[in-house]
Amino acid sequence: MSSLANPYEKFAYAYDRIMYNVDYPRWEAYINDLFLRDNHCPKKMLDLACGTGQLTMLLAKRGYEMWGVDRAEGMLKIARQKSEQSNLEIEFRQGDMRDFDLPQKFDTIVCTYDSINYMVNEQEFEVACRNVSNHLGMSGFFIFDVTTERNIVKHFHSQTFAENDQDYSYIWQNIYTYADKLCRTSLTFFIREGDLFRRFEEMHIQRIFEVNTIKKMLNKTGYELVSVYDMYTFSKPNRNTDRINFTARKVREL
Repeated sequence: MSSLANPYEKFAYAYDRIMYNVDYPRWEAYINDLFLRDNHCPKKMLDLACGTGQLTMLLAKRGYEMWGVDRAEGMLKIARQKSEQSNLEIEFRQGDMRDFDLPQKFDTIVCTYDSINYMVNEQEFEVACRNVSNHLGMSGFFIFDVTTERNIVKHFHSQTFAENDQDYSYIWQNIYTYADKLCRTSLTFFIREGDLFRRFEEMHIQRIFEVNTIKKMLNKTGYELVSVYDMYTFSKPNRNTDRINFTARKVREL
């Protein structure tokens, strides 16, 4: 018998080991290159959907005052442990990007690794954009990326990934449906507890958003679009783009 967990609550146990190939230093450098390119000099930043805090900590080491928000307490527990071990002062809070409420406004809010795609429709995306705006100072930057339909179809649709380790195993199955532009990912984990393994399951659902839809939503929710780039570049997205980076500036209160 298995237990259905909220997304990333059990994934957190082995997340950093499973996602070892994610190049967070490259991501952090790219964000700073965006700042330089757009003459933006933030001091206080929020990492929204921060996960285990890998990117958050790199930005903190760069000298920014960092906060992190994630809806999975399991991920935050690990993030706090790692930041304490690194002697970094980072405020981590539990919250959903649609309704998190912090007693702070920020110069920049980043939301990376296709976390925006977890908004499963335009209404949820709009609510998230509005809530981000509520936590940005005027002229503050909202930097985020989205995965593309090409990436999902080529690298995930109808594919199964699996791995066995000494203290965990997982099976990762993906199905994408063109009609609703949703990718449904079923994750089954077996995590060692003493001499036995306990089974857990998570269901992750991500929505593909078209560039024009995102542009319209940003305009509707008080932002000016600064740039749209093929990830890690300063080039326009193309048919081979797997991830698109957006930079938007808050230009009006809602």
